[in-house]
Amino acid sequence: MLDSALALLHRLTFEWPLMWLTLPIPLLVRLLPAPRLVHRDSVRVPNLPNLLGPDQRPVSVPEQDRFLWAAFAFFWCCLVFASTRPQLLMPASYREVPVRDLVLVLDVSASMATEDMQDGKGGRITRMAALQEAVRAFIQAREDDNIGMIVFGSQAYPFAPLSRDHRVLLERVDELKPAMAGPQTSLGDALGSTVKMFRNMATSGESMERMVVLLTDGKDTSSVLPPEVAVRLARKEHVSIHTIALSEGADDSSDLQLLRKIASETGGTFHLASQNAHSLQEVYATLDRITPRKVRQLGWSYHQPLYSFPLLAALGGLGLIALWLSRKRGGHD
Repeated sequence: MLDSALALLHRLTFEWPLMWLTLPIPLLVRLLPAPRLVHRDSVRVPNLPNLLGPDQRPVSVPEQDRFLWAAFAFFWCCLVFASTRPQLLMPASYREVPVRDLVLVLDVSASMATEDMQDGKGGRITRMAALQEAVRAFIQAREDDNIGMIVFGSQAYPFAPLSRDHRVLLERVDELKPAMAGPQTSLGDALGSTVKMFRNMATSGESMERMVVLLTDGKDTSSVLPPEVAVRLARKEHVSIHTIALSEGADDSSDLQLLRKIASETGGTFHLASQNAHSLQEVYATLDRITPRKVRQLGWSYHQPLYSFPLLAALGGLGLIALWLSRKRGGHD
């Protein structure tokens, strides 16, 4: 009990502490010398109390004013206490914030319209449809990450900014279409756009882990920025890149050696997905497992003002005292 009270007092602060200097003002006023009375003619009656009845005898001033002064002193203290603007520092409230920025870099070249993927029922679906299904599941599992999206074909475009608003991101996934950014593949430009997105989102004093998941089914054919240069830029910005290749076998069109090199030089991992949609989903699930949930707790507190309570008590109490004195003076008159 005592420890709780001491802890509460430790969190009590005053915004205007100098107002405590006004506390002795009523005492100083009371100690001032009484005004000098003008002498008037009077008649001394030594036995006046014996001539008056019990109800007419004057009450001694100290006894009459004792309670009044005690009440006034209490309410004056309340008023001074309120004027110092007391505040209570509330305990810190914590919330979790992400510490990872994740960008999905997705190939939307014309080859993604190829209908050579198998769904769960053995039917044929396009590579784009399989990609959309796998990416949706991956996004829904990454609720603690800031996620953005880059799409690339003949050119690379930021398709969704880094954000925790995953609902909007899922809507953007539904809008993906083969060849929407041109029929060819600009892998190097896509990585360059990704590095630029990270730079634009950089905040001073904030240390965020930067991760990229890149998926492609073809070789780099139209990049202005060579992939090797893009990798050096990513490494300089401390971006780890995980690469996924949609493979058709040993003679497939994807540049497996380049994708392995990108992952190796940036601290990422390389993954190979077959024509089975479940295989692609398993690749994204693996990435989700090897890059687990990562958040930090951010604490904040605030000052709760307390002046209203003593202020209301002081105004109410002093008002009652003033009313009582006015009635008393009226009764004497």
